Amino acid sequence: MNVAQATASAGLAAMVALLDSGSIDIYSGTMPATPETAATGTLLVTMTLSATAGSTPAYTSPNMVSTLSFSAASFSPAANGTAGYARAWQSNGTTAVADLTVGTSGTDIVLGTTTISTGTTVTPSGTMSMPAV
Repeated sequence: MNVAQATASAGLAAMVALLDSGSIDIYSGTMPATPETAATGTLLVTMTLSATAGSTPAYTSPNMVSTLSFSAASFSPAANGTAGYARAWQSNGTTAVADLTVGTSGTDIVLGTTTISTGTTVTPSGTMSMPAV
């Protein structure tokens, strides 16, 4: 399937709007099969999103991309471990929107290091994307 840019933009904007005032949790371990599957691994850090969680989608071949906006520049971890994946939640904290990749580059959520330790802070950046032609 090839999705028109305008369609991908509308879909991504709707998905990102679900995250307004939501949060992103980073877990150790392997990403579950679907966001409907219970989260696995250790919850390392919770990062809250701004009231407007993402930017207006823009085309960056081959995807529509929205840059995430966090409520703070950095967050304090709750546990030690290696970041394996992230789960994005609606503001109710119980409705999962998406599971995201985590790494130091080329992933949905970019961190300075995937080694997370209490007593330090995590400074995230991130994007949500949807394929478009």
